[in-house]
Amino acid sequence: MNVKYYPLGELGANCCFVTDSSDSFSLVVDPGAPSVKIEELINDFGSEKLKYILLTHGHFDHIGNAAALKERFPASKIVISREDEPFTKNDHLNLAAYMGDITVTHFTPDIIVSDNDVIDFGSETIRVISTPGHTAGSVCYVIGDSIFTGDTLMKGTTGRVDFPTGSSSDMRNSLSKLSALKEDYKLYCGHGESSTLQYEKKHNIFLGNKII
Repeated sequence: MNVKYYPLGELGANCCFVTDSSDSFSLVVDPGAPSVKIEELINDFGSEKLKYILLTHGHFDHIGNAAALKERFPASKIVISREDEPFTKNDHLNLAAYMGDITVTHFTPDIIVSDNDVIDFGSETIRVISTPGHTAGSVCYVIGDSIFTGDTLMKGTTGRVDFPTGSSSDMRNSLSKLSALKEDYKLYCGHGESSTLQYEKKHNIFLGNKII
């Protein structure tokens, strides 16, 4: 599996372009804003091979370009959790209503996921881990030895819990859930640098059963 990621938009949310190990399919995680580079990667790899647009949660800086990508590459399927599906049509939930000129084109997801769902991705699988806290429907996606954590877990920190549907107790439970994983996963985070699960277990004061 190959991963490339780029910070996009005013808040620098990371958008990931991922290909499976057999080079059969690709996917995009959290396309929050338009990106010529991401579209170039999709086209260079093969536009017909873009299988999924994975959304870790429903905030505007992670879903803002999902509808446009779906229109540009109609074979792809937009994936989001059941709890955050309302964010795709509600600018107060996705926070675009508070961001001045920023708009989100509303859309209908193709696939609604829940905890422990597994989706085929060429030679890989995508496993869904429900991690509420930043939003009620925040999820992490496990592909091979990597986890796409969105705003649940970031290098040295975690996401805010004071937005609509956020919860500090849910976040604490979600971080404990990730901390209980035994493997040393690579972490591709919603903002900032990538990391590893073992690094975060050692250095992130928010991880596990610590107080948020």
